[in-house]
Amino acid sequence: MTTLELVAGGFLIFSSLIITIAVSLQSSKGDGLTSAIMGTGGVGGARERGKSVDAKLATLTKYLTVLFFIVTIAVNIIALVMK
Repeated sequence: MTTLELVAGGFLIFSSLIITIAVSLQSSKGDGLTSAIMGTGGVGGARERGKSVDAKLATLTKYLTVLFFIVTIAVNIIALVMK
């Protein structure tokens, strides 16, 4: 393994952890099946304040996922060329 492959592998591990954390911190989009059956749905100020954070986390997740796949493809191409 070359140094470039090791650095890229470390980046892949780091970015996958950040993606996992960003997805875990996002609130769910729906209230779930129980809410649909029971007819409960919360509308309030707390929900409105969380939208900007959720939007930022969703955007961060999208960019990190694209970057993750680009680096993964690059590492595979480098590994093939180095053989």
